[in-house]
Amino acid sequence: MLYGCETWTMRKADESKIEAAEMWFFRRLLRVRVSWKDRRTSGNVLLLAEMGTGRTLLSLVKERRLKYIGHAERNTKTDLMKTIFEGKTEAKRGRGRPSLSYVDQVSKATGLNLQSISQRSQDRDIWRGIVKSSCAAANINPDDAAR
Repeated sequence: MLYGCETWTMRKADESKIEAAEMWFFRRLLRVRVSWKDRRTSGNVLLLAEMGTGRTLLSLVKERRLKYIGHAERNTKTDLMKTIFEGKTEAKRGRGRPSLSYVDQVSKATGLNLQSISQRSQDRDIWRGIVKSSCAAANINPDDAAR
């Protein structure tokens, strides 16, 4: 389900699909038979309470993305990944609204600009602290999401 999620650029529609899939997985685990025509949002709350868990897939994607950025920035053998991440590739801009960039999503999650991300990710301990603090700001426990 999450193969390659570190490199996804996600829109709101993608996030809602991941949350819907996660709820579908929980229903399948508990063998809850509900028609797809039934729109019961309160059922989701009850289901999560019965499972004793919360929604974790989306937070796991966000945490993996931040960890991957640190890896790509530190690794000297990944010049191609770093170049693509920093947006230095030349291409002709298409028509319409510019698509959401990967860097914008990482910047929004950490609250840092591209230069600060590049500098702070060089030190693994500092970057782990940033990942932990951004996960805490989004109510994500990195230890729970890693499982």
